[in-house]
Formats: sequence, C-alpha cells, structure tokens
Amino acid sequence: MGFAVPAAVGAQIGNRDVRPLVFVGDGAFQMTGHELATVARLGLNPIVIVMNNKGYTTERMIREGPYNDIHDWAYHLRPQIVRTGWGCEVRTEGELEEALTTARTNTQSFSILNLHLDPNDHSKALERLGKRLRQRLGGIKK
Repeated sequence: MGFAVPAAVGAQIGNRDVRPLVFVGDGAFQMTGHELATVARLGLNPIVIVMNNKGYTTERMIREGPYNDIHDWAYHLRPQIVRTGWGCEVRTEGELEEALTTARTNTQSFSILNLHLDPNDHSKALERLGKRLRQRLGGIKK
C-alpha cells in the first residue's frame, strides 16, 4: 500500500520516455503522495488518478469499521502546494474522459485527477480476496 506514486518516480527516472499512468487509492496516496514534490523537483510528468472513496477499501473487505475511514483531501489541489502540475475533480464518466484528454496534453508537468467513487465500490476479485484473508485471520466478521 502506498507504492504507486514512488514507483512512478522510479519508472520515469529509469526511462524518461515512459509516462506513468498511476492508479492509487486515497488512503495509499495519503501515505506516500508527498512524493509529488519529487516529481515536481525532477520535472517528471506522470498522470496520477487518485481513486477517492474516502477510505481503505481493501481493508473494508477484510473487516469493516470506522478505522477504515479517512479524512477527505482535495487531492486535485496538490499542484498548488508544489507550485506546478495540473489537477481536477472527476465525478462522472464524461468528466473523466475530459480530464484524461487534458492530462494527456499536459506533458510539461504531472497531472492529478481526484476521482470520486462510492466508498463501497469494489471489484469481485477484491471481495474474494477480502473473504480469504478474513478466513485466514480466524474468521473475523466483516
């Protein structure tokens, strides 16, 4: 958890012809998203999509509780903090298409999309993983 943004830094430093497309959960971003300062300092230009569902969804699949909820940040405003980059909020499919088009043309700096999702939005695969982990942890209830 929290590996996506730092991994993008390494990938782009390793090959400047690569432009990472980063999918990161909001909880993970709150742990290591500050690496966008490194991105800014080095002039890198990844496209970062923060999947903002206001918490730790993977952990919710294992065991639900208020400890999985996190404070909602304005992730799209991160460019104001590091004084470079482009950000926007995304709430609909149409907004996502527009944002991705803009992000792709913004090659001079990073782009960050604050993609709002329902806190219970998850894949069937994540649900299966959560169930198996619950079982391994002694059958704790979701």
